[in-house]
Amino acid sequence: MLIEIWERLRGYDKWIPADAFVYSATEIRKKLGKRYQISPESQFSGELLVWLDDYEEVHVGTFVTHETSPLYQLLEGETIPIRYHPAKPDRYYCRSHFLSWLALIAKATLGVTVFGGFIVWRIWSILKGRAF
Repeated sequence: MLIEIWERLRGYDKWIPADAFVYSATEIRKKLGKRYQISPESQFSGELLVWLDDYEEVHVGTFVTHETSPLYQLLEGETIPIRYHPAKPDRYYCRSHFLSWLALIAKATLGVTVFGGFIVWRIWSILKGRAF
């Protein structure tokens, strides 16, 4: 499968697997003030992931998802599988998170391509209709 090839090329297959706990960042955002708040109508969700490395040290990472992601509605305390870098345990990789962003980017690219193609076709048909 392509995702395994991608992970092997990036070296993620050598990273250490772990389960990360999801924590809501809402309370932290409230303490930081209005500047860091996400509106309730936002299509994005920002959460914190917390995991333990092999030495039982706690590591925290940010986790931003979009509305169409299956990870968007994760509840506080749920776990998701991640892999963290053995030499830099604060760096992590989550396959489902990567795939959800990849799908969003693919949809956006397709939309822009179709819209751009329509514009080019429309301009071409207008110019073709005129006899020079």
